Amino acid sequence: MKRRTGLLFSSAVALGLAGGAVGGFLIQQGRPATPLPPIQQTLAAAAAPVAADPRDPQTDDAAKLDGDLRSVLLTKPAGATDEPDTPVRDWVTIGDLAEYFQDPSTALEQLNSLGFRRAVRTGWTTADGADVEVDLVQFRNSDNATGYCTMTHTPVDTSEPAFPESADGAVGIPNRKDPDGRYTAYGLVQHGNVVEQVFVSRAQNRPTTNDIVSVTRDQADLL
Repeated sequence: MKRRTGLLFSSAVALGLAGGAVGGFLIQQGRPATPLPPIQQTLAAAAAPVAADPRDPQTDDAAKLDGDLRSVLLTKPAGATDEPDTPVRDWVTIGDLAEYFQDPSTALEQLNSLGFRRAVRTGWTTADGADVEVDLVQFRNSDNATGYCTMTHTPVDTSEPAFPESADGAVGIPNRKDPDGRYTAYGLVQHGNVVEQVFVSRAQNRPTTNDIVSVTRDQADLL
């Protein structure tokens, strides 16, 4: 996996996200935990089976995010090809995630202290040559997810207007190339205890605001 040394951007713009259930990390409040279904017990010789989880991922947000996170990742758009450096719809270890930061050892300690639970990723290369990576990072609770958003040090320009009737997120647009020689834009959204982070990079030109906003918004709509 590429180390995301360009993650700390010097500028960002506010981003409104369609689907009001998606809360930006600046205003998202922790949701109460969804209680687990009770386990049935019996004193009979043959134990009764555990009751099936009655929560429906189609209608229960917590059930959806407690399932296989890979199932809620964006699919590759038409005309795009697999990104060779980003395994498609794969799991990410805590060590892999720490490599996204300039100081992986410190990042690893912080991720452990924040209650890192699991992460998934996918990626592709668009027909016009942009490399796209989408990650979902899940923590034990929403407060820890908020801590991770703070850990990225992604700034937000609050002077930029948000989209009406939508939640807030942030995108970073680079002013210079990263150590890999690419311009890499960054999107960040918190949804409960899950943080979505998106990278869009180009070799010749800076990604446009629409490049990063469109992917970030489409992924957020699935959470």
